[in-house]
Amino acid sequence: MTSSSRKLRAAVLLALTATAIGTAAPALADGDAAWTFPVNVGVVSDYIFRGQSQTWGKPALQVSAEADHASGAYIGVAASNVSDHWLPGATVELDIYGGYRGKIADTVGYDIGLIYYTYPGANWSDSVFTGFNAKNSLNTLEASVAFSYEWLTFKTGATLTEYFGWSTNNSPTNGGFFGDAAAGVTGSTRYSPFVELNAAYEVAEGWTVNGQLGHQMIRHSTGLDITYFKAGVSKAFADGWTVGASYSVSSEPNAYKNFLSLANGTSASDIARDKFFVSVNKAF
Repeated sequence: MTSSSRKLRAAVLLALTATAIGTAAPALADGDAAWTFPVNVGVVSDYIFRGQSQTWGKPALQVSAEADHASGAYIGVAASNVSDHWLPGATVELDIYGGYRGKIADTVGYDIGLIYYTYPGANWSDSVFTGFNAKNSLNTLEASVAFSYEWLTFKTGATLTEYFGWSTNNSPTNGGFFGDAAAGVTGSTRYSPFVELNAAYEVAEGWTVNGQLGHQMIRHSTGLDITYFKAGVSKAFADGWTVGASYSVSSEPNAYKNFLSLANGTSASDIARDKFFVSVNKAF
């Protein structure tokens, strides 16, 4: 499949997802008062996930919808365009997630969840690098638990599958990362853990200061673990619109510098470079 046809498929899938979310949620909301169905549509100038750009530095259209029960149980779906330069063969990320939220006290809460990151039609066999493109799915299942206190949230979790399909074939030492030949995967990346501390403090009506400090460890690897930090501010309006601006900083291991495109083998990008980005979201 050509790059243009993949982009067309991504646009169609995102449009269909947004349409389905927009039409289904109001109908469901009328059925049971115990359920609520928040929907969000947004645009971000760069989709940064744990310090790494998923869109090769380009903007992303993102949509999400949840079904939240009064008991605390929830299930949701989220979609975003991504880049096949970084995620071989991928143009869309489709996440399916669910879990249970509750409170231990008025100011103390918890959230136990699972998320399945999927990339329809994508596979590591789509990598252009011969010898590093054995068939392997990018799809990843991750479990997490979070505890919140007022405006602070601590979250930790681990992948229950390989970390986005990274293996000794496609991401090895001496061949997988051109920014650092010694960096790479040395065994199974299953059970790769992360920890995060997030903050969201409302300093004035509608104005919130946000912060994030986290660390992602790639199990059985060298030179790939990353520490990331994000700080920003957002403004919420009464009609459901929110605009935000943030700055992302990471430890940027050398492995992620001048990362060669998995789609063409020639383009290069600093995947985890420091980056200022903006977002616009509409909640329904």
